[in-house]
Amino acid sequence: MLNTGESIAELLFRIGNNNMKESEMLNAWLWEKHREDIQWRRVRLGVLPTKELARMYMTILRWADAIFIKNGMVYIVEAGLRAGPGKIGQLELYKQLFPNTLEFTQYKNWPIQLLVLTDYMDLNMAELCSKKDIIYEVFDLDQVNKTRISQLLPIL
Repeated sequence: MLNTGESIAELLFRIGNNNMKESEMLNAWLWEKHREDIQWRRVRLGVLPTKELARMYMTILRWADAIFIKNGMVYIVEAGLRAGPGKIGQLELYKQLFPNTLEFTQYKNWPIQLLVLTDYMDLNMAELCSKKDIIYEVFDLDQVNKTRISQLLPIL
């Protein structure tokens, strides 16, 4: 977003020097949009092997950035700054793994909606997500900072 009196060059410099982390964007978005919903962050998905094999499997376990429940729907979120097409494949895998995840047994038959969260509108990604019935949501640095200010946190 262009601030009053800010040139295009200043805007591009500000965007290019965005030091925001993916986790900061996700946390602010969850606070702003879903603070009343049941939510989990950094969620392991899939069947765990035996205790003996668990340590070996730690390197190949799948981790969704967030899951939340809203209006009878399970939302699986994958966040990324400048999110690319790989996020779609990750989400599709997470959707398959979710019903077999022990911690979510009570939700295994609930409908699942996939969501890509990013800080930048990429029209190609938005179109691809739309074709695959995946929500593509933009939550940029200005929105993150607005949320942080409301929480009395320093801006990024």
